[in-house]
Amino acid sequence: MTTPKGLERDLHYIALGDTAAFRRLYEATSAKLYSVSLTIVRRTDWAEETLQDAFIKVWHSAGDYSVTKGSVMSWLISIVRYRSIDLLRKRANQELSSTDFDDLPAPEVLDASLDKLTQSRQLQVCMDELQPTTRQCIQLAFVFGLSHQEVSEHLSEALGSVKSWIRRGLDSLKRCLQR
Repeated sequence: MTTPKGLERDLHYIALGDTAAFRRLYEATSAKLYSVSLTIVRRTDWAEETLQDAFIKVWHSAGDYSVTKGSVMSWLISIVRYRSIDLLRKRANQELSSTDFDDLPAPEVLDASLDKLTQSRQLQVCMDELQPTTRQCIQLAFVFGLSHQEVSEHLSEALGSVKSWIRRGLDSLKRCLQR
């Protein structure tokens, strides 16, 4: 597993044009970053496009990174997040073509997804009941894939506080979902 210092080192070498460091960074972070993008764009092909776009940006902008901007992972997530939002804006401005309908799920898939949708709505109701800081910690950890330490750094809060908020928030979610 790559450490935050290891990611910083790799980013420094990427700025110097080191393709092996780029490969290490990609292998260490691409799964988490893909899940961040997929959460935002909701389509695998768009998430893949966004991820590719983000890593091109990383290759060209690695020298712009500074530890004062936060952890490498937070910096990478922000790049992916902005690229994902840009893609959604771009797609929203384009007219639908007949090929867009090829990507729609079959009716039987929609029926099978109804239970998941109901569960998703209930989860959203439960998430809305959480305190804002607790909700943000849980989203950063479970939606964006940040470690407790990264959440702590991102929010500039004590690690112990972040761990407590996440633990209590998950307990609250469990109770809420069991109602």
